[in-house]
Amino acid sequence: MDSCSRKAHKRNINGELIVSSSTNSEFKMNEPVCLIENRINNGIAQLVVNPESINILSKIPQPVVVVSIVGRYRTGKSYLMNRLAGAQKGFSLGSTIQAQTQGIWMWCVPHPNYEDRVLVLLDTEGLGDVEKGDTRNDSKIFTLAVLLSSALIYNGMGTICQDDLDKLKFVGELTELIKVKTDNIQDTEAAFSTYFPIFIWTVRDFSLELELNGEPISEDDYLNNALKLKTQAESSSSKEEEYNDLRRRLRMYFGKRKCFVFETPTDSIKELKKLEELPDDRLNEKFLSQSALFCDYIFKNAEIKRVDITVDVTGHRLGELANFYTEALNSSNVACLEEVVVSLAEKENKMAVEEGTKLYEDRMKTIVLPTETLNQFLDLSTQYEEEARKEIVKRTRMEFSVTNEEKSREKCEALIKKHSAGLEKDLAEGKFCVPGGHAKFKKSLKAIKQKYSSERGKGVKAEAVLQEYMTSKQTDEILIIQKDKDLSKEQRKKEEENSRKQIEEMHEKLQQMKEELQKQILNEERENYKRTIEQLNHKMEEESKRMNEKMEQVLREKEMDRELYRMQGRLDAVEAYNRQLQTRDESCTIS
Repeated sequence: MDSCSRKAHKRNINGELIVSSSTNSEFKMNEPVCLIENRINNGIAQLVVNPESINILSKIPQPVVVVSIVGRYRTGKSYLMNRLAGAQKGFSLGSTIQAQTQGIWMWCVPHPNYEDRVLVLLDTEGLGDVEKGDTRNDSKIFTLAVLLSSALIYNGMGTICQDDLDKLKFVGELTELIKVKTDNIQDTEAAFSTYFPIFIWTVRDFSLELELNGEPISEDDYLNNALKLKTQAESSSSKEEEYNDLRRRLRMYFGKRKCFVFETPTDSIKELKKLEELPDDRLNEKFLSQSALFCDYIFKNAEIKRVDITVDVTGHRLGELANFYTEALNSSNVACLEEVVVSLAEKENKMAVEEGTKLYEDRMKTIVLPTETLNQFLDLSTQYEEEARKEIVKRTRMEFSVTNEEKSREKCEALIKKHSAGLEKDLAEGKFCVPGGHAKFKKSLKAIKQKYSSERGKGVKAEAVLQEYMTSKQTDEILIIQKDKDLSKEQRKKEEENSRKQIEEMHEKLQQMKEELQKQILNEERENYKRTIEQLNHKMEEESKRMNEKMEQVLREKEMDRELYRMQGRLDAVEAYNRQLQTRDESCTIS
């Protein structure tokens, strides 16, 4: 079954999809296209990247903000994505119990807040489709949505319930399909969180009061309460441990979380079946205001998609990522995030050489041949060579930058492993799950931090790796707090809140580090541009100086010739030289 045959795409008179990429304002894509097809052959699902969508992405040079939506089928995911696109229609809604979206569909639209980036919306097929009956396929779709996104929306109905959380069991399976590092060091959940998107839970047709224990709460409080871990007294069976494990992973993988609840769009069941045809003035006002807040949050908080921390994903790079991840999942290989960075760098370095060569050829073709002099030809050639070289060097610098970060991370993780070996051993043996264990644990963590900080030559990833490790230990700390009998109930509650607050602060600190690194890279590029301009100005001054010296020499020679002709009585020749010298003087005066 070819799931991409659902729509006929709009094309221009040449049969090409309407997509332009010179500026964001000119970017046009009138409707979604299939990005990843979900083909079922003999009952086996196979994910296939659609070449047409990759071609569209290749024409987008701007960085992209990628927003994906996942959730149970027939819960109105497509309608929310259409609202993000600012359109009445687009992603197919359907009005029957049969799932509409198959695979992953893509719609690229101008970003409403930023002219220098493009908003890419990804609508995924519903989880738990009874007709499909393939949970492994659901897991792959969910994994692709996580890996490709800046923001991941989970769309549920009615309430945040255990059934919805059970649908998110794929979070626990992510480590079977993804790894961060290329070596055999165990990945920490905090390491995943640096690559993962922000997480937004949307609850549709919500009709309850936002209250907890008789007190009003926010939507975010509602989500955090649903993700709260059970205490030791409450969790004794393996099922309850599984309950805690899923929530712990959601908290750790997705450090930045947000919740929105929506009332039903209309009270009429008949109108719900044709929702995409209803104008806003026929929708409930509360739903409209909730939708506006939701869209505004996405537009302001969903960042440019990045690989690692520093590499902005453009349309072309997003296509490369889709190919890489889909191939890895189809082949049952584990998708390694570090390998993605290296693969992108290698491909872009090769592209840079090709583009640089083409740039040089295109520039040289603009020269009107023959040139008056060899120097004129060589000067133009040198100028165009410099432009081509800058294109190549920019990409090569990125490759070396990635290698620099990898070497730093390798060294830092080895140091963390060395200094934390004792603590990890004590954790495995349960030595902190005793009266006074929390104080002992905090003392051990402090010692690790001090020893690690005293090491030299850690490189650019020093602080990030430390923060990732400290964040990964916060879950252990919460469990130790719960089991420390020396602490009163109130103390345990206070310590748990402090620990969770530290997790949020660490995630915020990591985010700040990302932003500072981006600014640093931008400043370096500005300095490189400034140096290039200075070099060109210096070169122009040198050229001008040489030209003046040459002209002065010619002038002196002509004056000598004029004196010679005057001595010989050749007045006609003297007059000719006078005219030449006068023209030279006037030229110098004008310049």
